[in-house]
Amino acid sequence: MANNSDGERTVLLSVLAGIGIGAIVGAVVALLLAPKTGQETREELAKAVEKLKESVSDLSHRLKPALETVASTIRQKAAGGGEAVEAGEHAPEQAQA
Repeated sequence: MANNSDGERTVLLSVLAGIGIGAIVGAVVALLLAPKTGQETREELAKAVEKLKESVSDLSHRLKPALETVASTIRQKAAGGGEAVEAGEHAPEQAQA
């Protein structure tokens, strides 16, 4: 079972990802609806795509340690968690009861 800080981290990352995606979508919509020439719009879209690449790269670098920690925890529990495996095996029976 995950501890409270893992859940809080997941929620925080989800909120940040949602804000980032919303900002990107808003920027693209604003660019497409703005009264500019095609060349200006393409240049701004190219800049927006470059910023998106940088944001995704930055986010992946930030998430990597957290994901490695989660994966390590899962491996540790799977390796030494006989109780967890047994509980998982009996879950369908308990769900039917």
